[in-house]
Amino acid sequence: MITIITVCFNEENRIDETIRSVYEQSYTDMEYIVKEGASADGTLDRVMKWEEAFSKKGIPFKVISGSDKGIYDAMNQAVQAAEGTFVNFMNGGDSFLTPDVLWKIFKDRDLSSVDLLYGDTVEEEFGELHYFRKCPGLITERMPFSHQSVFVRRELLLKHPFRMEFSIAADYDFLLTLHEKGCVFKDSGVAVARVSKDGTSSVRLKDTYLETLKLRRSHSLPVPEGASLRKKLFILDLKQFGMDHFPKALKYLIRKVQRKLRGQKRYDVQNT
Repeated sequence: MITIITVCFNEENRIDETIRSVYEQSYTDMEYIVKEGASADGTLDRVMKWEEAFSKKGIPFKVISGSDKGIYDAMNQAVQAAEGTFVNFMNGGDSFLTPDVLWKIFKDRDLSSVDLLYGDTVEEEFGELHYFRKCPGLITERMPFSHQSVFVRRELLLKHPFRMEFSIAADYDFLLTLHEKGCVFKDSGVAVARVSKDGTSSVRLKDTYLETLKLRRSHSLPVPEGASLRKKLFILDLKQFGMDHFPKALKYLIRKVQRKLRGQKRYDVQNT
């Protein structure tokens, strides 16, 4: 059985899309857990409207509602209630790319020697879809794949819960921990998720970078110092200014050039 977890807070306008993408999965040997953080809007009401539909489909539907200390605390709480062999976090506002994602990954596959499965994630920005730059071989340098595409054994999440000192990059810290312990990562070869590029770690550039430095030090990985660090922070300030103040058309052109330089491929819906 697979556990899908959705953590959400004040997602009234987007939570239905996330839940629907779980409900429509053709692979049904799963349970669904929603950790709702005492939202001030109608998020909880929208979540509860799905309970009957999941029940009729024979999929266990658990809702945990209450305040928490942030997204990673909420994810840790939800894991405590999970019973599946593998766990995936498809949080509020994100969604499975197609209804056959879980079937492609888990149907008739021998995963007895695998600790963590990852796949592709498609990022939506300016109305366009591009693949996240997956790079598992560079895990000690950057986030190797997005957490939305990851399925990890539940016992590893229980043994190594997300560390609360990291409010933005605890998922990267978790992946580094598993890598250092020699856990087996495997590419599922499946495009798993669709996410928006307006998430916390995409917008707060300097905060994300400074937290990543703290994270790297905790794993005894090299970090820039002195003039190199000051230059990096200056560049991040310029980028943040552009993100906050440039007109949308200019930001679109800048992102287009960045994707070209990075070799970030466009996702073709018609060839899915």
